[in-house]
Amino acid sequence: MSYHTPSSSAMRATAPFDSKDANLILRSSDGVDFRVHKPIIALASPVLDAFCSPAPQPPPPPASRRHRKRPVVELSEPSEVLDMFLRFIYPVPEPSITLDDVAILLELSRRYAASCVASRMRLHLLRPEHLESDSLRVYALASLADMDDVALIAARHTLAHSPPGPGQLAELRTLPGHALVRLMDYRKKCMQAAASVTDLDQRGSLAVPWWIQLQWRRFCFLSECGYGCAKMPRRRLRWHKTVSGCVDVPEWWVEYMDAVGMALRQRLDPGVARAQSLVRSAVEKAVGCSKCAGRVFWDMEDFAKILEAAVEEAISSVELDVSRTGEYEDNSRALVPCTKTNYLLPSDRVVWPLFDYFFNVYAKRLEQPDDEEDCEGDRYDLVSLAPSSDY
Repeated sequence: MSYHTPSSSAMRATAPFDSKDANLILRSSDGVDFRVHKPIIALASPVLDAFCSPAPQPPPPPASRRHRKRPVVELSEPSEVLDMFLRFIYPVPEPSITLDDVAILLELSRRYAASCVASRMRLHLLRPEHLESDSLRVYALASLADMDDVALIAARHTLAHSPPGPGQLAELRTLPGHALVRLMDYRKKCMQAAASVTDLDQRGSLAVPWWIQLQWRRFCFLSECGYGCAKMPRRRLRWHKTVSGCVDVPEWWVEYMDAVGMALRQRLDPGVARAQSLVRSAVEKAVGCSKCAGRVFWDMEDFAKILEAAVEEAISSVELDVSRTGEYEDNSRALVPCTKTNYLLPSDRVVWPLFDYFFNVYAKRLEQPDDEEDCEGDRYDLVSLAPSSDY
């Protein structure tokens, strides 16, 4: 940047930067003069304000006062970039910008300490099309601009894409090392959380996942079917919620859960639970049972939605290791998907709570020691125990 006197050879910018009452000219690198108002520039950018305040000079002779001369500041930015930058400073409609323009404006806001421009870039980074297609770049730009709340949201959207490569983006080469490390650590933790939902192998033996409710015994693959399913391959899984402590499930449901787990390792997107190829494969294997053939499609459709919600909750429980402080902390949490407290379907809530209440009472009675004093107190267990808080 340099400070000069006006030149008649320079081109004049378009409105609103051609005002006659402007008292300062910002000249772009390609020779376009932007007539601006110094008080507005001073409020937006302390750096430009300091540069636009030259040393006091003696007043011009009286003969030249009829032709007012505005001070000129030459900048290194082209006219297109400078016009876009000034439109985010002036109270005028925002121009339509791309993610490349956001990166340029964030760099200018850092160079000229224009925090007002950087704050207006926040909403552009959070546009759905940018988060879906260029989430990794949004994360890089947000990390460089110290927008931890935007980085948290962008990191969540990067899970549906492959991990970043060495030369994938120019921003990654300038990204601080700790920001890239915390992104990879966040991805690893989300992978482990998603695996805990679909993994049937617990402590070396097969078991029903912890999040599956007892109410879902109505699903054909969790019920004790004695018809055609008895002739099909089945697996015995541990299930602590049943009285017997185990349940027999068809082999095709175990294969479906394994297939969803494998798909999540390739693409960490909860929507893979409802992938048509996985659901169709399970349904085709289940139609061999005359009893389950008429209901397996609807049961698998409902269960796939529940499984998707369970994976989404597990991933949402993982937080990016950032210090979210400041005025945008509440906004960052508001944009993260809220977790569920249970996975009960509306049809389950009316029928099953009473059954679960008596089942919990029965289970607790079995745990009581077999002595005379405790037996006396057992007479009142049925009326003194409150219903389970889970339902």
